[in-house]
Amino acid sequence: MGNSQGTKGDYQGGGGKSNLNQGQNPPANVNIELYEGNDKNKIKIDLFDTQAENAAKRIIDEGATKINQIRIFYNQFIVINEKINNSEESFRRQLPYIKMIKARAKYSKGRKNIGGYFESFLLKCVDKVNTSQDFKLICSFFEAVVGYATYYSKEHHNN
Repeated sequence: MGNSQGTKGDYQGGGGKSNLNQGQNPPANVNIELYEGNDKNKIKIDLFDTQAENAAKRIIDEGATKINQIRIFYNQFIVINEKINNSEESFRRQLPYIKMIKARAKYSKGRKNIGGYFESFLLKCVDKVNTSQDFKLICSFFEAVVGYATYYSKEHHNN
């Protein structure tokens, strides 16, 4: 990585020092509640409707993420979910790849392929995953978000 000697969060290249967060908005506040309190036997009643619809509206309203990009990330979740196939051992093997989605989100945001809210949404989804059950819920939640986002995306194009 060369001999850059910046502090954490700094990158020295191209003859000068620049702060990586310079000119970027702080991460958007994304709230995803999978369970009723701490009871993992009770899925939050509004997870697949109100929470999913609100997230989709914010992604589409931001205007920086096309539906195709949303589907690309959703597909990454689905591919991993298929590899897990209801096995805790497979889940443990796939967990690093689930966590890698955060790097992919940052990369896409850096390339301006996705907006800040969708980036934060993806980071929050990954952070919510601690068990295979969590991951299944996140996959279903994301499926609902894709459905709502598709609807609102088409609605925006008709106005």
